[in-house]
Amino acid sequence: MRFRRAVAIPSVPVDNPDDRSETLPDSRPVAVASRDSSPRFDDERYKVGSLLGKGGMGEVRLARDTRIDREVAVKLMRGLRDPELVARFFREARVQGALEHPAIVPVHDLGIDGAGVPYFVMKRLAGTTLAEVFDAQTADARQRWPRRLLLGRFVDICLAIEFAHARGVIHRDIKPANLMLGDFGEAYVLDWGLARIAGDASPISKVSSSSGSDHEAFTDAQTDAQTVPGQMLGTPGYMPPEQARGESIDSRSDVFGLGCVLYEILAGVPALPRGLAALEPTLVAAEHRPSSRATELEVPPELDDLCARATAANPLDRPSARQLAETIQAYLDGDRDLERRRELAIDHARRAAAALDVPGDDARSTAMREAGRAFVLDPGNATAKDVLTTLMLGAPATIPSEALAAADEARARSRRDVIRFGVRAYAAMAVLSCLVFLMPLHHVWPVVLAGVLSTATALLMHLSSRRPHPIRDPWYPWVLILNCVLITMSGLTFGLLLVMPMVLGGSVAVWMSQPSQFRAWMVIAIHLIPIGILLGLELVGVLPSTFRIDGNSLVLSSWVVELSPTLIVIILVIATISHIITTSVAAVTSRRAQEVAQNAVHAQRWHLQQVLPQPPVANAEPFDDHAPSRPR
Repeated sequence: MRFRRAVAIPSVPVDNPDDRSETLPDSRPVAVASRDSSPRFDDERYKVGSLLGKGGMGEVRLARDTRIDREVAVKLMRGLRDPELVARFFREARVQGALEHPAIVPVHDLGIDGAGVPYFVMKRLAGTTLAEVFDAQTADARQRWPRRLLLGRFVDICLAIEFAHARGVIHRDIKPANLMLGDFGEAYVLDWGLARIAGDASPISKVSSSSGSDHEAFTDAQTDAQTVPGQMLGTPGYMPPEQARGESIDSRSDVFGLGCVLYEILAGVPALPRGLAALEPTLVAAEHRPSSRATELEVPPELDDLCARATAANPLDRPSARQLAETIQAYLDGDRDLERRRELAIDHARRAAAALDVPGDDARSTAMREAGRAFVLDPGNATAKDVLTTLMLGAPATIPSEALAAADEARARSRRDVIRFGVRAYAAMAVLSCLVFLMPLHHVWPVVLAGVLSTATALLMHLSSRRPHPIRDPWYPWVLILNCVLITMSGLTFGLLLVMPMVLGGSVAVWMSQPSQFRAWMVIAIHLIPIGILLGLELVGVLPSTFRIDGNSLVLSSWVVELSPTLIVIILVIATISHIITTSVAAVTSRRAQEVAQNAVHAQRWHLQQVLPQPPVANAEPFDDHAPSRPR
């Protein structure tokens, strides 16, 4: 961005060169106070202390009034003391002192000390500027300055500006940095150095934007003799368009600044960019609505419309500062523009109904959001009620992806519980493998291999149980493969039909009771692989046959363990008990999960029904204070 200089503009130092919310400098070539020339105050009544603030023309110091014994703030003129500059310095004090209002800092004294330094004495303030409140992003700051409290203080500020307007004074530089919130409920309007008395004919310095996009021009007009040199004549981002164009201004120009401050209170962000970038949108925007940019807080429609009127491009469309204050106070007192809220509710409900007919998660989310806004604005809106009822009580045809992801997280925790049970089950299998050594054995290696695999699977599942497992976890197929290998080892050790069928049944029950990335038929097919392997090996003669039919009898045998009738009974009892325990745990776990899910769904449904408007009860008996209570 390039700037065309129409006249020589003196360099005016500022305290914070990084602050982009500074106002435009006075363009008249006058003598400017030097920053390095700090005045030496010589007045026996005031004992001057530490520096509170410094500007291009003066500085403010903490002092003690020895006559009244109180702390005050003394503003001292710095640098050159030209008669015209002194007159302007005292004009600021007289304008501020003439406005006797609780929200305007009172002036106690003014004069020239023994060293010839002009000064005036003000009330010593303690508080936080609204700019500091807006810049604070901590939770403590938001808790200390909630929006409702800021609106209450803002009402006092609007009334102070209205008080000044009633006495013909226009502030001309309303911005958060010039509004202070006291520690005990006070609110103050600061810096009346740019104030202008209504009726002055001289226009202010103006900023005009050319039609081109590559430059703006700062031009100087015949500035009134009441403007303090080196001070700012308005802040881009808070000055109205007529002030930026150099046109005549009145009290409604201050209302624009108040509207920009209100915008920031409601939306949490400035209405316009900071610094010179604000000039172009200031000149082209018709109004500024905080609802268009508010992200965290909903903007009440009454205040949204009020802010739009206060920041209207046409000054005639703006309310007065008193109307601004009264509307905000009415909102704080609970008065609502019901008709306006109904109109907005109808628009939101119409958009919600249209989104409800569109498939997809985004459309459903839009329908819920718009219906919720309509319901908040007007709980009696029938369309919003129907949309909310459909969305909240009716299950969608397809589960939204985010909801499905949340459900999978819950199932992952459930899978972790099943895995923890599996750790104990495989550890028990490792112990049972050791007990097999007490039996008469023909071959040892199958028993050793079964014990090693059981122990390894138990350790693997123990490590896996430390975290939840999503449905497509790579641990799942590995554990399933090891489980099928162990089933194969049980059939290899005790024969194809003695223990293996019950082990298979319990394993299928456990694996089918939890959701997995495999379909049900795939889980069953994987479990049938061990039977197919052993049966095939026996049929082709690689392994000895472990069963045969002898007349009306089925004879079972094992080529690893010497089976006697007593031992078979013991093995069958142990296998049956293990099968019962395994299937019972799987069934109970599944049943409990189902009950919890059903209870949660019905509890949520009940709570959602309480949120929705309840239809009137037909033939309801009127309430009678004197009627005896009925037993429940």
